[in-house]
Amino acid sequence: MNEAIIVLNNNIQVLKRLTIVAAPVLVLVLVLNKASLFVIIAVAAITAALIFFKNKTWLLLALAAPTLAIGTVVYIPVTTGWIYEARVAELLLALAAVVYGLHIFLNNKISELKADKITLLLGAYLLFSIASIAYIADFRLYVFGLKIAAYSFLAYFLALNLIDSARKRKWFLGGIALTAVILSIQLFVKFYETGWSTKFFFERNTILIPIGPVATTAAILAFLAPILLGYYFSEPRLSKARPFVFFAFGISVLAVFLTLGKAAILSLGAGLFLIFRRTKNKVPLILFAAWFILAAYYMFNPYFSGLLERLQTALIDANTQFRITEYKLSWQVIKAHPFLGVGAGQQLWYFKQALNQEVGQQVNNYFLQAMLDLGLVGLTIAVLLFAQLAGKARAILRQRGNDFLVIGFAAALVVAFLNGLAEVTIFALPYAIIFWLILGAIRNIPANQQI
Repeated sequence: MNEAIIVLNNNIQVLKRLTIVAAPVLVLVLVLNKASLFVIIAVAAITAALIFFKNKTWLLLALAAPTLAIGTVVYIPVTTGWIYEARVAELLLALAAVVYGLHIFLNNKISELKADKITLLLGAYLLFSIASIAYIADFRLYVFGLKIAAYSFLAYFLALNLIDSARKRKWFLGGIALTAVILSIQLFVKFYETGWSTKFFFERNTILIPIGPVATTAAILAFLAPILLGYYFSEPRLSKARPFVFFAFGISVLAVFLTLGKAAILSLGAGLFLIFRRTKNKVPLILFAAWFILAAYYMFNPYFSGLLERLQTALIDANTQFRITEYKLSWQVIKAHPFLGVGAGQQLWYFKQALNQEVGQQVNNYFLQAMLDLGLVGLTIAVLLFAQLAGKARAILRQRGNDFLVIGFAAALVVAFLNGLAEVTIFALPYAIIFWLILGAIRNIPANQQI
């Protein structure tokens, strides 16, 4: 009898909380006459997820990275002349956030939420980005900048809370391997479509595949490759996943090489060297490196020579000169807006005006980007974030320094840090989603849990 009363009281509490959540939606749909097809589909998806998949919300995170390769598929009309373009991964993360949030709220499980200093710093960056609406110049660019901060926070927070077991982590890493394969193949196809032209190398920021520019794709693959190598060595020798994971690693390295991106290649080299140093049995890596160098020299000799030429002219080529121009212009904008910056996403507006660009481009350095967006506040948060990440990486290496996945994760952080000093990385939405999802999933590994 007492148990029945407890269950009844719990159900009543759930219904009360559900009413609190549903009331604003009903007002929006019925009173304001905003029952668009998108709202109806969103409500139906949330309801179905709550009923049938409330314990499988983590699968949405495992699917988020591979679906980034699809690109933009959903177009949501906001105002006349403005259609918001959304990726499937954005919708999956938003759905996961709503379903998980409702699950926590309806069942009164707020005490179960996990958060750490990285969560708080990402939340702080998001809040300051929201507040910057007070002094923005372009609202559309503000939305663009704001969603990078929002999805970075969501990706890390959800992964930290939902990818909480070895089984879930294997599914998630399988999605990461699939993502690397799809992106690499898309790069090869685009390379073929351009007729193996040198334009593929020198216009890397303007040549697009579904996920975005070739340069961004190369940066993502450079970040994923060390993790895939660590995942490969961490799997048992008879694991069926091993051949596919190694294939994903190899094809990713080849794709990064063929793009001839200096920052991506050099940062990837540094990351792989870290894995090499931490590995006791170095023979497999030496054999792979020898095979790759020979294949690159004999099968892709023009690109091998092109890479050497790009390295020789690194200080005087057009890309380097343009980045020097970017840095000079950034400093001018920062001097004019030192404390709070120009607002989320607004750097694109200033650069378009100054450089006479039709489509603006984010600055190729994440510390500069943070300072342009939010001034000294943004720079402080960015520095603290990387300090936290470095500290966590050192701590997990000390605890689990013999785990290859942990070594691969630490190497990937090195790649991300170095590459982001010279390329648009964590301020590019696809990179940000993958980066923070992986960090949340790895950060969630307890010291005594099998990877």
